[in-house]
Amino acid sequence: MTLLFFDKKKDLQKRELIAEDILTNKELMVDYDRRRNSNREALSKLKKELSQEKKVWVNLGDMFIKLPKENVQTMIKKDQTTLDEEILDIRETMKQKVVELEQLEGGDGSKSRAFQLKGMSK
Repeated sequence: MTLLFFDKKKDLQKRELIAEDILTNKELMVDYDRRRNSNREALSKLKKELSQEKKVWVNLGDMFIKLPKENVQTMIKKDQTTLDEEILDIRETMKQKVVELEQLEGGDGSKSRAFQLKGMSK
């Protein structure tokens, strides 16, 4: 009887840990998406409003530095690429965690099939 109780408790803890990982990954994806959007806005502003400027002010951490515009654009584009890769990694991890959570809950896989859909390429 006590062995069964410990198994159920351990199973419940594992499910809770996986669900917490899923929620943490969702929050991280939202944060990365916000950064990606602000980077996109910055690139747009550099192209349109600051097209005549050779150097622009950039906020790096807690300081403002005036850097050549081309360098700033390169930094932002590199950050965009990194964010895109991180978001894709998080999505793949979330798919695996959702499938694992459903298996622990005794599901037949029908709920997690929606997470395994692939987007249509252009």
